[in-house]
Parts: sequence; C-alpha cells; structure tokens
Amino acid sequence: MNRSEVPPVRPFGHLTLPPQVVETLPGGMTFHRVSGGEQPVCRLTLYFTGGAAETGNQVYTRLTATAMTEATASYGQSELADILDFNGARIAAAEHSHYTTLSLSMLNSKAQALLPVLADMVMNPTFPADRIDTARLSLRTRIETMRHTVDFRAGETFDILMNGEGHPLSHAESFNADIARDVHRRLTAPAKMHAMLSGALDDSLVGRVRDMLAALAPLSAGYSLDIVPFAPPAEPQHIRLEHPDTFQSAIVAGLPAIGRQHPDYIPLRYTVMALGGYFGSRLMRNIREDKGLTYGISAYLTGSQEGANVKISAQADKSYTDRVLDEIRAEMRQLAENPPCGDELERLRLYAMSTLAEVLDTPESVMAHYATSLLVGTPPDYFERQQTIIRALTPDIIAGMARRYLDPSRLSTVVVGI
Repeated sequence: MNRSEVPPVRPFGHLTLPPQVVETLPGGMTFHRVSGGEQPVCRLTLYFTGGAAETGNQVYTRLTATAMTEATASYGQSELADILDFNGARIAAAEHSHYTTLSLSMLNSKAQALLPVLADMVMNPTFPADRIDTARLSLRTRIETMRHTVDFRAGETFDILMNGEGHPLSHAESFNADIARDVHRRLTAPAKMHAMLSGALDDSLVGRVRDMLAALAPLSAGYSLDIVPFAPPAEPQHIRLEHPDTFQSAIVAGLPAIGRQHPDYIPLRYTVMALGGYFGSRLMRNIREDKGLTYGISAYLTGSQEGANVKISAQADKSYTDRVLDEIRAEMRQLAENPPCGDELERLRLYAMSTLAEVLDTPESVMAHYATSLLVGTPPDYFERQQTIIRALTPDIIAGMARRYLDPSRLSTVVVGI
C-alpha cells in the first residue's frame, strides 16, 4: 500500500450476513454457532430466560449473574480468579430486559480446562454472603453516584415517563443471598436457554461445547417471558428538576414510536439518524456547530418487545436550555418540510451502510446481531431489510416519516439542572 496516495472511495456492494447454525440439544437448549476469523479464539455466551421484567426488579438478575462467577461448589473465589488468569480467559455477566447472560471468552485450546468451570458456575454457585453484600453495596453506591449527575437523572426520569409508572423495567430495590439462590434456580432451565458460540470453530471445539451444554440439568421449569407494553402518557409531559452545584442542564426529549415489527420502523430509524444520529446530522450541525449551544447532541430510536420511543439527549448551559428545545422542535419540522437530498442524503446513506458493515467485522459481532433478535425482537430478515431501505431512501420517504412520527407538538421533555 502506498500511504502517500489517497485510497479510492467507492460505495459498498451488497453485504451478506454469514448464516448461523442452530440446533436443539437433547435437554431442549438452543445452540447457535457462527464460525469465522483466523485467530483460534472463541466466545461462548449463555442466555438464560429471565431478566428485569420477569423478576420485577432491575438488580436481581444483574447481581445474581455476577455472584455466579464469584465462587462455586468446586472452586473458591481466588481459585476461580487464578484459573481464568492462568488460561487468559475472561468471564462476564450481564442482564437485559428478558435475559441474563454469562459470557466466556477464551483461546480454543483452553476449552477443555475452562468449560467445566463455566458449567460449575451455572449449576453450583455458592453465593457467599460477604460477596453478595459487597456486590449489592457496590451497585447501590454506583447508582447513587450516577444520580448525582444531571444526565443520569434526566435519562432515568425520561425512561420512567415513557415506560409508565410502575413498569418493572423502571425499578431497582434490595437484594440478598436468598433472592440470588431463588433467581438462579429459576434461571437454570436448559429448555429455555440459548447458547451462542462464535469464533474460529472446529469440530473438536463444537463437540466439547455441545457435550458441556447437553449435560446441564434443569433446576426449575424456568421463567416465562413477561412482556408488559410500555404505557407512555397520552399527552406530552414537561418535567423540570432542580439539581444543585451544576453549571449545565441535562436535556432529554422524546416521544413514543412504532415497534420493531412495524414496516415503517427501519425507515423511521434512518430518519431519526438524519435528525441526530451521527456527527453530520441536522441537530449536530445546527445546535452544536452553527449556534454553539451544546458540545454534543444525539437522537436515536430505541425498540424493544415492550414498545419503542425516539430519544434526544444533550447537555447545555442552563441559560441555553429553552433555546436548545426550540431548536430541536424546529429541526423536527424542517425534516418534514426540507428533508435531506443531494450530498446530505448521500452522506446519510454512506454512514448508515458503514454502521451496517461493522456487523460483519468479526464472528462475535455477527453473533451479536443474531442475539438482537432474541433480546429485542428484531425480525429474521432485519439485516437484509436495512440495506434495502438504505439504498431506497429518498427525500420523500424521510419527509413522510418525519410528518407521520416526529411531530414536535407531541414531544415530552425532561430538564435536570435548571
């Protein structure tokens, strides 16, 4: 490569998503695989059915999953840490609205040593009381610390507004070892679990993983998905909260939107991208670059099985708050009256295709795309439909989406730090 010459720039060709292999194991678990890459590494992620919605509390599955990695019947805390360090592996726990995950990243050659350890974490965690107390205190402290920031308070208030008061995805309460044991028991139901393996896979590795997964025994019938539709306010709400000792206000504005299964969801997604979803978007150019009212502003469409909403976030000097909100509404109107065309539309298309192409970077990113179908309910042809719609985007389509779904008079707002 001659680095003194500017490389040629050309449009993306057709992007092809590598297929996944899916099988049902004897115990009922669904086993997904995506193979690719040149390095002998892999990632195995277990998806347990049951998340914040099923337990009714955001912290229960998060702390239970974390505690599962702390100590088991066969391995103490320090021993587990030594095994992972010696084998160059990483274990991570996470929670989602309806699923809890344990993820093991490792060299393929270390699978024989590490898979039994992962199985013991799944089947035989001991939940030591001191570790539970430490994890609970750490999480509580982290949440309390974040609530001292204007952006966290504004986002949390907006989510409660859009979800509906009392929605299970809007709460976080207490936790103890007895709760962890009960949640773990209900999570461990292989017939309701998914395992996703990605990396440079060979038959030997796949066989070892399959045998480990098939040997996992049910501890309960498991959770059933509990999907409670969001209940946003019928009329726009405008909330202003004081926040001491801050020079900036956090602004979150948005409105309910159509769900992921609606045929307009993807065109609306790229309309919201044109509004505020990348550095060259309307909100960034107007509010940040032209008027200097904020360092950054973003807009995005979020969809889940409960519903969807458009969310616009920014921070600004307290004296600029009302001007920022006025400019947001003005840009929403402009998108319907004067949609992107010419170079602006082409930049939008190129950015959208670039982000879609990133899905193909690694086997892990490909598998993450497939996981979104499980986590938030994307349709099977979501990847293909996105690039079809990107190429078909026109000013009329964007204007139509803006008129139909981005009415500024329906905008709810939360300002923290007045």
